[in-house]
This record gives sequence, C-alpha cells and structure tokens, in this order.
Amino acid sequence: MSYELQTREQQAPTKIVPQYLDTQNVAPLKVTSIQDEITKKIEIARQESNSLQSQVTKVKDTIQDSNLFEMAANVPVINNKSINLSPTITLRGHNNKIADFRWSNDSKYILSASQDGFLLLWDSETGLKEKAVPLDSQWVLACAISPNGKLISSGGLNNNCTIYSISGESRIQQNIQTIFKGHTCYISDIGFLDNANVVTGSGDMTCALWNIPKARRIREYTDHLGDVLNLSMTPSGSNPNTFCSCGSDGYTYIWDTRTAEATQNFFVSECDVNSVQFFNDGQTIAAGSDNGVIKLLDLRSDCPIASYSLQDSLYPHHSQPTYLPKNNDYNYQLTSPMTSNSMTSYLDDQGVTSLDFSASGRLMYATYTDLGCVVWDLLRAEVVGKLKGHSDRICGVKSSPDGLGVCTGSWDTTLRLWSPK
Repeated sequence: MSYELQTREQQAPTKIVPQYLDTQNVAPLKVTSIQDEITKKIEIARQESNSLQSQVTKVKDTIQDSNLFEMAANVPVINNKSINLSPTITLRGHNNKIADFRWSNDSKYILSASQDGFLLLWDSETGLKEKAVPLDSQWVLACAISPNGKLISSGGLNNNCTIYSISGESRIQQNIQTIFKGHTCYISDIGFLDNANVVTGSGDMTCALWNIPKARRIREYTDHLGDVLNLSMTPSGSNPNTFCSCGSDGYTYIWDTRTAEATQNFFVSECDVNSVQFFNDGQTIAAGSDNGVIKLLDLRSDCPIASYSLQDSLYPHHSQPTYLPKNNDYNYQLTSPMTSNSMTSYLDDQGVTSLDFSASGRLMYATYTDLGCVVWDLLRAEVVGKLKGHSDRICGVKSSPDGLGVCTGSWDTTLRLWSPK
C-alpha cells in the first residue's frame, strides 16, 4: 500500500490578539492629564496639612499665654563684670583638631577625642593624662564615657561605634569590649544611657540603641528625614529612658527608648539644627541651628518659650532719622548702612555648634562658628560674657556636672578649663 504525503501551502502566522484588548478603539494615554491630576492631589494634601498645622498652632497659642522673658521681667540684670570665669588649666597633648570631649559623672576626668587618632583621659584637677587609647580610625567625630567611668566609646566616619574598657593599669591600652556595626553612614554623636546601653546618632538619618553585654542592637529610631547631628541624654535624676536628637531636617525629636516612634517633636529651623541640650531639670531643651538662633523648648507646654539671637542681642534695631535736623552738630554720628549690613550678614553666618547650661541654670554657654564661646543670660536674652583664649575655632563647650568648671575644646588641639577666680 502506498501513501502519498500531501504538502500544504505555508501560510503566514496569524497575530494573536487578546480578547480583552480592542486594537481598533484604543485611545492614546493622556500622560499630561494624569500628571496634572497627581499634582492637584498633592496640592490638596499640602493645603490640608497646612490647615491642620495652623489649627494645632492656634491651640498651642491659647495655652502659651506668656514666655520666659515676660515672666522674668523683674529679675535683676547680670553685670558683665560678674562673669568671673578665667582659664585655669590648658590641656595639651593632642596633635590635631579636637573633635569631641566629655566630663565624667564625678567631674574628676575629661575624655577627649582628636583626629590625631587618640582618645585621651585627663585628670581635671592636675591636667595630666591618665589614659591613652589608640583608635582604629583617626576620623573620629564623637566620644562618650559611661556613668561609672569604666567604659568609653568612639564613633566617626568608619560608621562603627567602638566600646573600650579603661579599667586596666596600663596607661596606653586598646581594650576593645565590642564594636557595633549597623549604621550605613557616619556616626555623629554617642551617649550612654547607663552602664549597659549606649545610643548612637548617624548620618543615615537614624538613631540606634545598643546593649553592651549582649553586643547587639536593641532598637532603631527612624523618624528623622535628614542626618542626625547631635544627641542629648537626660540629666541624672530625670527619666533614664529619654533622650533627644536633632538633625539637618530642622527638627528636634524626643524619644522613649522603649518605643520606636518619637514621643514628641519640635520644628526648630529651616536649616540644620547642629546642637541640642537638655536643661538641668530634664523638662526643657535648647536647640541651636545654622542660622545662629537658639530656641528654648518646653516639653510640658509643647512649645518654644524663648529665643536667643546674636543679631537681636548685640545689634538691636533702632530707628534712625533719614534726614539731618537743623540743629544738628558735627558730633552727631549716624551708623553707616554698609557697616550695619555687613555686621548683620556676618552674624547671620554664625551657626551654633554646641550648647550647655551652668549648674544654676541662669547661664547658657553657646559656641558659634567663628565667634567662639558666648555666655548668655538665660532669663534676659543678653550676652553677658565671652570665653576667650583659643587660637582657632572652638568646637564645643561642656559644663562640669558639679558646676565648678567649664571646658572648651578647639581646633587649636587644646582644651581649656575655666573656673571662677
């Protein structure tokens, strides 16, 4: 039996069209109209947010019936000559810029970190070096000392927080307890909550709580929308689970270490907020920003109660005549507009870099970019003194826990201790 294979003519493959797609009646996508719709929705959401913010502000204004300066109007003025702080000891030993420094809780020691790659522990009474700890990276930005004085920490551009033990007899030691790794950007500040827990702030927009005995991260705090630049722990006697942070997003946040979300926040400035510090009672914080303005924020009333500006304090606005009166004599002098404007712009460029308070709470120490360390009368918003002596930029100021001294650190590689005459 024979079989004949019949070949079929090859036909062009037919194009398969899904049933749900009608190629005949498809309208072109209107990308422009979609973008306009999204823009309108964003604008509506922004208006609703501004409306809610204004309502919150009105409610706060009804509660804030006064400010600190109105309440302290009858307090006597501090005479400039009554600020009798003078340099008593100059701590020399670093070979590069001072990056950070801290007092011990008993005020007997000062820990300093420098970009020469060393942590130095100083005796505050004699000015002698007690311990020297070589660092793995010289690009250190922050240091801290534990409440019992047995542990110290450092952090910087290597993104790590290193804990050292300094309880040994050796003067030069690198007894690493643990290294905390987890941040994806530089560590800007460090603070011990207690002898077992440490908090770090980072340029990755987060803060983190680390447990030293367990050598692990306990919790992360992620509300910031910019680099975290500074931290402050509550003073002894206050809530030990609270700390605050500030950053380049212009906000200051209050945190409870037991929860990941901030318990309170304050908008401080449109520019970077470089420094934050708890007041002695733990119920108020001061925040200083790049525009040179310091705001005093009360946690109980949830609003600012005072503001401190060099421009307003040193050069208050006074009205001047725009003409010369007929009885004008040649001894009458008008302020040059050029001189006034240049001085104003100079003061506007003086960002706040560090803050602290005296033990009495009447004085506030603030360091500025190029103006050095200025002493404020907290109740009158007046500059009552200045700590002079460093030959380069002052990077920070810290008041001793016992209230008997003030320490300033500088890019001139030295620290100076100031005490009453």
